[in-house]
Amino acid sequence: MAGRTERGAIAAMALALTALVATTAGAAALALPHTGFASAIGLAPTHEQQATRFATAAATNDDDRARARDATMKSLRQAPANPTAWLRLAYLDSLEPAGLGPAGNRALAASWTVAPFGPDDSQWRLAFAFNHWAALDRPNRLAALEELKIADRRVDSRQLRESVDDPSGRLALLLTLEEIRRAGLARTPQQP
Repeated sequence: MAGRTERGAIAAMALALTALVATTAGAAALALPHTGFASAIGLAPTHEQQATRFATAAATNDDDRARARDATMKSLRQAPANPTAWLRLAYLDSLEPAGLGPAGNRALAASWTVAPFGPDDSQWRLAFAFNHWAALDRPNRLAALEELKIADRRVDSRQLRESVDDPSGRLALLLTLEEIRRAGLARTPQQP
């Protein structure tokens, strides 16, 4: 009987030690995302931090663009409902020599699927969409217009107007903002 109790106690200690090591490893991976140890653990936040770091340099470096794409895909395999990761894929696609293409449009659409109306990514997503208006497919154009109409009160429309350089996107943005303004003015007389 004593032998069984001792084996049970040893098993419990081994389990507790394993849990402690795993927790420490996870905390270390999150605290030190740039280390090989963090990559070996493979946590989604670690991949996100790596992808963000590589994406920062991706505009001028093809290798960093590939690394950012790989880290983003690893993150999405673990956390597919991350709109920021989907937006990063669209951004990386837009940096390709041909510009935003079908893969970028699919990634942008996925960002709306997982977080239709932001709120955390709305400002950036709308600026990106209107700056790539000519390359957007019809569903993404409609999604951008719809998000702008719904997110108008929490999006800085002045900053958005100033950030859009694409002529067709700027026109679509200005017409939609005017539509929102007029709709708002139409409601004003009815309010007490």
